[in-house]
Amino acid sequence: TQANRGKEAAEAANQAYAIARGSERKQIARLTLATAQQNAGDFKGSEATLRELLRETPGNPIAMNNLGYFLLERNERFEEALDLIQQAVKIDPTNPSYLDSLGWAYFKLGKYVEAEKSLKEALRFDSASGTIHEHLGDVYQKQGKSDLAKASWTRSASLFSEASDVARVKKKLTSK
Repeated sequence: TQANRGKEAAEAANQAYAIARGSERKQIARLTLATAQQNAGDFKGSEATLRELLRETPGNPIAMNNLGYFLLERNERFEEALDLIQQAVKIDPTNPSYLDSLGWAYFKLGKYVEAEKSLKEALRFDSASGTIHEHLGDVYQKQGKSDLAKASWTRSASLFSEASDVARVKKKLTSK
């Protein structure tokens, strides 16, 4: 099952972290562990791993963005998530992942104009991201811009490679 694969991945990432030498490798191993924990359904563990990484490397934009996005996806502490992501964007203002996370934070907070602006900026740096196009489609839908939403979702579906992602976006196209 996917949960078992996630647990196996988390165990492997934990082992990699234990043997990693050098701070950069340890950071990568810790980020991998947090992702594996999340995929295995260990949300408390994933959050704890990201917070521990932030304590060890304050100002780490990847950890700030990942923790912020994690909180958004868990529908928890939107203001904290926004603050973390804004700090990451301040450090690296051209990173499309951070800009996407910022747009998604604004979306979750109901700030659709700001969300649209951030997501369009993210697309300037990565126009081939299915996730960014999907998020922009969601923003357009909330703004009542149905044609733009459908266009964004159609583009998103064409960019995703995972069947589950394509199915999720196609469902939006048929239900809205």
